[in-house]
Amino acid sequence: MAGVALVFAMGVVMSGLAASFSREIERTLDAVGAETWAVSDQASGPFTSFTPVPIEAGQGAAPVMVLRQTIRVDGTVEDIVVLGVDPTRLGAPDPDDGAALSGRGQVVVDEALEGVGIGDSISVGGLPLDIVGTTTGQRIFAGIPVVYISLEDAQQIGVKGQPYATAFLYDETPTTAPEGLRLMSNHDVKEDALRPLENALTSIKIMQLLLWVVAATIIGSVLYLQALERTRDFAVFKATGTSTAAIGAGLALQAVVLSLMSAVVAAGLSLVLAPLVPMNIEIPASAFYLLPVVTVTVGLLASLVALRRTATVEPALAFGG
Repeated sequence: MAGVALVFAMGVVMSGLAASFSREIERTLDAVGAETWAVSDQASGPFTSFTPVPIEAGQGAAPVMVLRQTIRVDGTVEDIVVLGVDPTRLGAPDPDDGAALSGRGQVVVDEALEGVGIGDSISVGGLPLDIVGTTTGQRIFAGIPVVYISLEDAQQIGVKGQPYATAFLYDETPTTAPEGLRLMSNHDVKEDALRPLENALTSIKIMQLLLWVVAATIIGSVLYLQALERTRDFAVFKATGTSTAAIGAGLALQAVVLSLMSAVVAAGLSLVLAPLVPMNIEIPASAFYLLPVVTVTVGLLASLVALRRTATVEPALAFGG
């Protein structure tokens, strides 16, 4: 049971890892607050392409500039995603702690950026910035923190101060896209941001499948060994009129009990293991609801191995030497 529980717990952790990729993007898009994005018609999306266009191309929409940068915190290189926004318009951050952006030279960082806090200074693209506020849970690309700076500072870092933006924000979806731009819903932006992680998500799903196979193998092995040890008992049952179906039901009950106990232990183990993983793990509630269903299904399928053994037992074996 302990071995099966550990395998199932790792499966739940894998589910939480996969779910975190999607949830972090959703929180970031919710924080930005736009209903529709507009990007260059040559760009795949605001977070995956750097294709600056003149601000006037947005026809009055709120301009933003998205940059990928690295900073040094206590001698360690940290990756960040920079959102350059107009502090007075759509897209400006609403910090959970500290103050909002009010002008140039300021930055609002996510609390996932460890080693710094309100009042500290960081250098982004060679530009010194003072941390005035912090947000919570705004990450992208499997845990990279999102930081907000003024649009002018982002333009200085990305395009040497030229009046360009990489995306435009709308609080309502326009009827047509401005010339040279294409419109993207939040769902489109999310799918595009997840695209670079497709191989990682596929690998996680394969690992989950392998974990279920390992769990089924363990349960099936235990039940099969029990069936071998109790071969004469099964022969006696059959000789006294017990049906193969009744014996199989007993084996299935053992599998269900083992699986349910493993599910309970696995749920607790997953909560212990999740904080030990360096990446962000967000186990959805649905994973805990699905866990007993998966464990019982795996247990019942594994019990078929032992059931085949009992079906071949001859009643005459009960009277052998």
